[in-house]
Amino acid sequence: MKVLFVAPWIPSKIRPRSLALLELLAKDHQVRFLGLTSSDEEVRQARELPVESTTLVPRNRIPSMVRCAAALPTGTSLQQAYADVPQLSTALAGELRQWQPDVVHLNVFRTVHLVERCAPVPVIVDLDEFRSEYYHQLARTAGPKWKLVGRIEAPRMQAREDALVANGVPLMVSAPFGPGEERPNTYVVRSPYDHPEDGTPRATEPRVLFVGRLTYEANVDGLLWFLKNCWPEVRKLVPGAVLDIVGTDPPASVQAFRGSDVEIHANVPDVAPYYPRASAAIVPVWRGTGVQMKLIQALAAGVPTVTTPEVARRAGVRHDHEVVVGADARSWASELSGLLTDPARGQRLAAAGKRWALDFHSSNAVRDQLAAAYAAVWPRPGQSRH
Repeated sequence: MKVLFVAPWIPSKIRPRSLALLELLAKDHQVRFLGLTSSDEEVRQARELPVESTTLVPRNRIPSMVRCAAALPTGTSLQQAYADVPQLSTALAGELRQWQPDVVHLNVFRTVHLVERCAPVPVIVDLDEFRSEYYHQLARTAGPKWKLVGRIEAPRMQAREDALVANGVPLMVSAPFGPGEERPNTYVVRSPYDHPEDGTPRATEPRVLFVGRLTYEANVDGLLWFLKNCWPEVRKLVPGAVLDIVGTDPPASVQAFRGSDVEIHANVPDVAPYYPRASAAIVPVWRGTGVQMKLIQALAAGVPTVTTPEVARRAGVRHDHEVVVGADARSWASELSGLLTDPARGQRLAAAGKRWALDFHSSNAVRDQLAAAYAAVWPRPGQSRH
């Protein structure tokens, strides 16, 4: 099968779902990549993708913001407008005409403006999540700036998502559906992750690990909540505890907590080496959708993890089975301190969490999920294999 993989960014270790799904597709099919770039580093990363060819279109921030402003009175999603670079549509038309792919794989909501432009070639869209739900959460619970963003974007994004479902466009999401949440032509394809096993011994000192993109509002909001409301109490209960924050572009609000008990590791090339030194991991995310990649990575690495009820529910993990769940600052401090001082419990949780990650998020497990989703779009009657 010939797959044209289209993305609004370059799949990389900071976009792990995009990269892992692209790698899985490239193992079994002919894949070409078409995407937007905004730096020389992204161009370099694109050249390393395991694909037959790459077509790169520069994206400039200023024209993108102008398109967003122009979209405000139209009702179009600002996410779509941001990535609707004219040269991307031109390059797409060229690939469709010259290469004639069997399927176009559109990566995340920012590319859904291209659905109709791919016709008559079948399309599958990896939404990852129904992102409008996150913007509805912002509109209800965020600070003034993000609340305004949520109120503007949530109805626009939801209208486009609903139209995709109504029109029967095959969609992929990363989280299992709850009872009554299923949508037609929507397939659960979890985010693949295989943790590298290098035999590094586990650290014995009490170190806590947070991993995440710190350009993402939900990560920053949750991490600051933890630093202000939980970490001081954890330090009282476990005086030698150290928090490692590993993330891209930490803002000043996070940098302000740097000290002897908080170490910040910004823009590292790979997060995997930080897991063996961790006694516990935290996923303090209160707003968000889908399955948190930081949760998958921590459990796959065998690190006992504390998270919120919403993150646990979406992932399908249970309190005191695969993870520890805290509903407020007091329970978070108590549960995390308990993990740091009770190695036997930590080992039990780590073993169960690792089994969960292998069962649902290993490459082998996700390859089958991906194949089931692609069966909805290819092969079609009368269509030949290449």
